[in-house]
Amino acid sequence: MRNERRFSLTEIGQASGLRWLDPRDFENRGPLTDAEFDHIFDLKQARWLHSGDPKNPHVELTSGKHSNGFVSVPLILVDPNLCEIMAIQAEYVIRKAMKDLGLPAWEMGNKNWVIGSDHAGATFSQRVAARLQAKHDFTEKGYDKKLADGTIEKTQIWTRHTIEPDEFVLQAEELVTTTATMIAVRRAIRAGTLKPVNFYPLNVTLVHRSTQTEFEGSPIIGVRHYDIETWDSAEVCPLCKQGSKAIKSPKKHWAELTGKAA
Repeated sequence: MRNERRFSLTEIGQASGLRWLDPRDFENRGPLTDAEFDHIFDLKQARWLHSGDPKNPHVELTSGKHSNGFVSVPLILVDPNLCEIMAIQAEYVIRKAMKDLGLPAWEMGNKNWVIGSDHAGATFSQRVAARLQAKHDFTEKGYDKKLADGTIEKTQIWTRHTIEPDEFVLQAEELVTTTATMIAVRRAIRAGTLKPVNFYPLNVTLVHRSTQTEFEGSPIIGVRHYDIETWDSAEVCPLCKQGSKAIKSPKKHWAELTGKAA
């Protein structure tokens, strides 16, 4: 029998210590605390939030937008043991939501589907599917579509499998900032399925940093939520107006961004 003593991950002092975490030790210990979740992301340099002090820098994202925080979930999921631990956390919140919200029964035994997006969501959604004993696949990235207003719509494609009307589909993402990816995934599944698709009335993500809490009338639940704001440009960024320096490539300039050694 494994040791199921409640232990705190905040006692781990270096990222190297995360390598030895065994997912089996998290099966019956209960969910991670917010402090433990944050500590894992901080050790992996996968999370940063602005202090509010305008003398401190903020981030300029690859999109060119400015933000008072960033979360890089792939830096966590690259380690298979951490990916599995995070899937266990997702199962905790899914089971709780199913019970608290009185959602339809979830039939185990590869009856239903858990589907994620290409590409960062693929690994995480596969491990969530394993936890729920569901079938799994992920959509593929399609061509960027230029809309009439000049904006670009990123598309996803679903071609490999048939989903039957009596099978639930639960969407799972590693990160939700907007619902743009969720919309693309759902459009792809519907477009690639001849029969009506029965989407489970719940959506799950590992990190939720969006102001949107529902998608097509169903809740979006996250293992961890962060209040992070994003601005389209330096001209409208309030941190820039207060004198805060915008830092590109946070990982490459971690010490400057955080005041700590990388």
